[in-house]
Amino acid sequence: MKTLKKFKLINVLLIAFLVVSCSNDDSVVVIPPTQSQSMTAANFESLTSYSDNGYTNIQFGDITNNFFQSIIKVHDYNTDYNYSIKIKGDYLLNEYEVDLVFDEIDEDGATILRFNKADFNAVPDTYQAYIIEEESNTELWIVNKPDQGTRPYFIYDADHAEYLYALFFKTDGTDYTIPTSINNSGTCYVTYPSVGNFSSGLTLEVVVFDTNLNELGRVNITGSLGYTKTFNGSDLDFISTSGDYIFQLQGTPTDPNSNYTARQSTYQTMAVNVN
Repeated sequence: MKTLKKFKLINVLLIAFLVVSCSNDDSVVVIPPTQSQSMTAANFESLTSYSDNGYTNIQFGDITNNFFQSIIKVHDYNTDYNYSIKIKGDYLLNEYEVDLVFDEIDEDGATILRFNKADFNAVPDTYQAYIIEEESNTELWIVNKPDQGTRPYFIYDADHAEYLYALFFKTDGTDYTIPTSINNSGTCYVTYPSVGNFSSGLTLEVVVFDTNLNELGRVNITGSLGYTKTFNGSDLDFISTSGDYIFQLQGTPTDPNSNYTARQSTYQTMAVNVN
C-alpha cells in the first residue's frame, strides 16, 4: 500500500505540474478535485478491558491478557480508496498514523480492515482514534465497540519504552467510581489496569501540573492497595486555588546503577478543592 501511495502522489504532482505549465496565467494553480466521500462510519470490534466506572481500555501493546484485536469495521468501504488509522493525544497532542489493509467482509456485509499496532510506538498519553479515507480527504472518529454503549474509550500504547500505567482516580480503596473532585485533606486514590508490572525497580511519585502542563509539584506515594496507590491530599500544599489540575505518575529507578529506566503514566485531569 505504501508503494501505491507514493505512485499516486507522483501522479498528482505531475498532473498539477502539467496544469500549471499549460495555463495562460502562471499565477493560477489548479489542483485536481478531491474525490467523493465513500465511508460513512467506523468502529472498533474489540477491547482490552472495561470498568464499571464508565470507560473502556484499549491497549496498543502485546501485554499480558490483552485481548484487543487491531481491526476496524468500516461501513461503505471503497475498494479503490486507501485508508489509514490516526490516533491523536488528549494532552500532548501528538499524532500517529498507520496504514489500514483489507482483512475480510463480515456477516453483516461490512468491511473489516486491520493494522499493525506495533507500528505506533506512541508516547504515554491517552488517545482517540480516527479513520482517514485519503482520496476523499475524509476523517471520521472511530467509535467504541458497539456493546460498550456510551462508554468513552481511552487508547494507550503499552509497548512504548516509557509507558508506566494508564492512570485513573477512584473514590476509595474499594469503590472504583471516578470522583468528581479530590480534597487537599485526607487520602487520595489512584489506580491502573491490572495488566503488566511496569513499576518494578522504580520509585513512584505523583506529579501535578496546571492545565498548560507546567509542573507545580510532586507528591510521594504513601501506600499501595494492590493495583491502587494512595497519597495524602495535605501534600498538595503547592495548590492554593480550587480548580482543575493534571496528574501523572512518574517512576524513576530506585537504584541509579540498575538497568531500570524512567517511566511515566498517562495523564488525568481532576478538580482539587482547597479547604
